[in-house]
Amino acid sequence: MDEDAARYTSSAAFDTEIYETTVYVNAAHIKMLEKQGLLNRESAEKALTTLRHLLQTRQTPPPTVEDIHIYLEQLLSEKAPEAAEMLALGKSRNDAVVAAVKIEVRRRAYKIADMALDAVESLVRKSGEHAATVFPVYTHLQRAAPATFGFVLQSYAIRLLRCCNSLLTMLEACEESPLGSAAVAGTSVPVDREYIAQLLGFRRTSLNALEATASREFLTLVLSPLHVTALVLSSFAEEIVLYASEEFGLIQIPEELAATSSIMPQKRNPVVAEIMRTKASEVLGLLATVSGILSRQPSGYNLDLQQVTPKVWQAFREVSESLHMMRKLVEKIEVNREKAWEACAPPTAAVELANHLTLKHGIGFRKAHQIAAKISRSIAEQNLTQERLDTIFQEHGLKPLYAIGEVLSLMNPDAAVKRYTAPGSANPTMVSENVEKLLKTVEEIRNRVEVERRVLEDCLKRLLS
Repeated sequence: MDEDAARYTSSAAFDTEIYETTVYVNAAHIKMLEKQGLLNRESAEKALTTLRHLLQTRQTPPPTVEDIHIYLEQLLSEKAPEAAEMLALGKSRNDAVVAAVKIEVRRRAYKIADMALDAVESLVRKSGEHAATVFPVYTHLQRAAPATFGFVLQSYAIRLLRCCNSLLTMLEACEESPLGSAAVAGTSVPVDREYIAQLLGFRRTSLNALEATASREFLTLVLSPLHVTALVLSSFAEEIVLYASEEFGLIQIPEELAATSSIMPQKRNPVVAEIMRTKASEVLGLLATVSGILSRQPSGYNLDLQQVTPKVWQAFREVSESLHMMRKLVEKIEVNREKAWEACAPPTAAVELANHLTLKHGIGFRKAHQIAAKISRSIAEQNLTQERLDTIFQEHGLKPLYAIGEVLSLMNPDAAVKRYTAPGSANPTMVSENVEKLLKTVEEIRNRVEVERRVLEDCLKRLLS
């Protein structure tokens, strides 16, 4: 092949990502050939010894070699030529690469799940420390109600847990072995598909060779929860940037996770969070690229498909680094308690006044809402007097119901959050109780990940032990 064309179409540069899993796929195929009497034991043992050495040394293929499959076959031929001659018997690069990619996706997904759970655990533990730390929550980026900082952190913990569960669920698409499908239509070679699937830790075999060798939609199923994870991280990062600004002043990020200006020494720029919030767009771009490559593909393998997997590995890297940095940010964030309390001070809890008017005095909520709105405006404009308060009630056909102190007490942020009674509210007691529940969920998911990973890794380890 023309050298430039060979370099242009080669996947060697990014096939290193599936070097290990391709070695494992070849080892499983060699064992299956021996079991079926298609390769003698001596040749099989020699091949497995060579593959074990290749796994340990991880040799880098030259940029002009067609792909990792050809390269490993060439290396195998130097030490175990008889086995190398038979390596493509009943096995194509088409079914081999899908198998290697599926195994590698599972391995990386388990690592991402671990990192997500680490981030969740940091959020939950920090939320316990700040279960009663009054902190504003917003709608339309306007102060909406008093809550607590622990309540805010738990909202992100729950969102990340959902992402983690989604990712693990989507891995089901990677638990089906394509091996034995050969290039496109199956094979006349008496391959034992169940045996080779078992060797590699797959739960079942594919039903259709054409689908198994050329479909890559399973990668979009995995990329989707990665993108949603990046969305959650982006939302978290945006709040860090906003709340750490002098205009909000609600939190302070540690110096080691910020940077100063090149000419303005007073600044503490939230650069880690700024980069983190870009990842939603970056991972979306990777997902869109994969989707674009997969669109309008005729059935059967086309070389376009080799360009998909590098985008998947990049998405894993982007999300994994961001989860790591999120955990560091969470552990070292400090709350400006005084500023946060001021942001929750009257009239922020005006809805609590409206609720009290309805629940205590039987006033319809819409009318109570209007009364609370007028009182809130007076507080904001700093002109609430007892006379003004009495007038507001009289304008609505009511006798005066409160003294100013009582109104302000109803909107006191500490008292307001403690009055929340509905499950899922920002009541500090509920936030504290949720800590143990969420940590238990984290442990349950961690155990699930560990069991699934151990099953897979034990299978791979036995292949070349």
